[in-house]
Amino acid sequence: MSVKLTAFSKTDVGQQREQNEDNAYAFVTEDGLAGLFIVADGMGGYQAGEVASRIAVEKIRDTLKQCFVPVYDQPTIRLTPISEQETIMLDPVVSADDDATILLDQTKVRSASKTRKLPDNTKVMEDLLKDAIRKANRAILAYGEEHSGARGLGCTVTMALIQDGQAHIANIGDSRTYMLRNGDLSPVTKDHSLVAKLVETKQIAPDEIYTHPQRNLIYHSLGAGHKHVDPDVFHHTLQPGDQLLLCSDGLWEMVRSPALLQTLIGPDEIEKTCETLIQLANESGGVDNISAVVVRVS
Repeated sequence: MSVKLTAFSKTDVGQQREQNEDNAYAFVTEDGLAGLFIVADGMGGYQAGEVASRIAVEKIRDTLKQCFVPVYDQPTIRLTPISEQETIMLDPVVSADDDATILLDQTKVRSASKTRKLPDNTKVMEDLLKDAIRKANRAILAYGEEHSGARGLGCTVTMALIQDGQAHIANIGDSRTYMLRNGDLSPVTKDHSLVAKLVETKQIAPDEIYTHPQRNLIYHSLGAGHKHVDPDVFHHTLQPGDQLLLCSDGLWEMVRSPALLQTLIGPDEIEKTCETLIQLANESGGVDNISAVVVRVS
């Protein structure tokens, strides 16, 4: 089933931080059939955290742009050498525009406004997402090695690549992706945090994660000295009416699930929904940076 996507992203410094170390990214193809969405929450102190989250978003985006490369309907050009000593040269001229036209032998070939489809294979997509996140990790580590003042920088990340009606979702750390379906909001991702482990082993109740003194301790992240990372990857077939919410802990710690649900199912346009989520987090204290990406499926 073909689904169409709309999305909006917003990030805010919150009420108690001087700098926003979050980065949020939302991209939907022109036909609305595919998209890439990322939230990264930086760690490592002033400026370093912002750099880590920016590197993560940029590296993941650039690595996965192959999924959205336009397909060109190119005519077959027959080349016949004039003699054995002569060679016919073709010099493509490509503009700086992503939807570039290509001139081949003065023949203009225009974009067919299509998206290259990767094999419908969850293992292929899982490998793609993991490769993108691992490249981001290496880039963050390299930055820390080159800049002594930023050593130890890192970030959490959650992301979703949607194509052919399939959502491929990955995370590392405690930035989350939720799915809203048929009035039920549930997290797709699992936090890589101490309190999540304590809940899993029934040492604390689920509601205690919001007040536990060690709630900010995470055991997986990008950078922060982790040379090898193994993100979780999840796969879901989307249905019309679904919504995805990608967010940093600055949102989900401040706004509990019932309020998230009521905001997402409300009648507001997607931009207003995203803004309301940020507002609710700030009204609840805004103790951290706040980021949200909302994706609606029709």
